[in-house]
Amino acid sequence: MDIAKVKELIALIETSGLSALDLREGNDRLRLRRDVVSRDVSLRTEQRAAVTMPAPAEPVSKSSEPRASVEGNVVASPMVGMFYRRASADAAPFVEIGQQVNKGDVLCIVEAMKMMNSVEATCSGVVEAIMVEDGQPVEYDQPLFTLV
Repeated sequence: MDIAKVKELIALIETSGLSALDLREGNDRLRLRRDVVSRDVSLRTEQRAAVTMPAPAEPVSKSSEPRASVEGNVVASPMVGMFYRRASADAAPFVEIGQQVNKGDVLCIVEAMKMMNSVEATCSGVVEAIMVEDGQPVEYDQPLFTLV
């Protein structure tokens, strides 16, 4: 990961309302967190950054039974950013509930650092649920859609 890009991300987290940023590029992972230490006039903050961390292992389910609330394939956010269902304010949404999609079809956009990142369907299926409202912030790995 380019050091200039890391510095730009640090500047973003310092000036925004974000408290954490988690980003992956290939095998590289960057996690930035901002913890508020004091709420006095100076509003001091403590920042920690870790670069090139190994990806965490998949979580192990504590229950042997599958969750009944989530069926189908969940499409999760690949990054922290703002969720948009349409390409522009006057455009139609990329997908609607009940719509058939093919693997690779664009489902939404996640904006991060003024860059629009398309989120594509990971498999073919029917959009069963849209779990985020248009224009809302999303976290890394937050479920966005369910496809069945």
